[in-house]
Amino acid sequence: MDPASEELERRSHYLSSLIRRTKLNAPPAPPPPTHPETGKLEREPGPKSQNLVEAKVVVEDREVKEGDGKGKEERKVSVRVRAADMPVVLQRRAIRLAYDAVSATPRADGKRLALALKKEFDTSYGPAWHCIVGTSFGSYVTHTLGGFLYFSVDKVHILLFRTAVEPLGHL
Repeated sequence: MDPASEELERRSHYLSSLIRRTKLNAPPAPPPPTHPETGKLEREPGPKSQNLVEAKVVVEDREVKEGDGKGKEERKVSVRVRAADMPVVLQRRAIRLAYDAVSATPRADGKRLALALKKEFDTSYGPAWHCIVGTSFGSYVTHTLGGFLYFSVDKVHILLFRTAVEPLGHL
């Protein structure tokens, strides 16, 4: 494994432990073990899904028109952060925007969701944000430090990342 991949994995593990600690008020996880001589990251045995965070969010009460009465419906929406290299505040904002968009419509519109997230982050945090939304896709992206979030809301997977903006020289 090359040094950049090791560093990314170490940071991802650390950020996941921060998220887990924040959500569960648990003590912080120790840093990932490294080999004493080489300083390389050592893998711990166990399933990969331990680094995932799952939160259940309850949708606002909605009126249900069944028969003659009105009732309240509770629908649970699963939100999972799959990989992150982004401050928790930005993660929460992205998740809240995606959650609102997904829960507002019965069928999620990936194109609108991606555009909404991109525009919101471009205006709030500067240019060069990119968003990919779908139920089945693969990607390999390069992002700026602190500008990567891959999460899911129900069955909709969202990849939000930022790239560096370099000014073009005059041609």
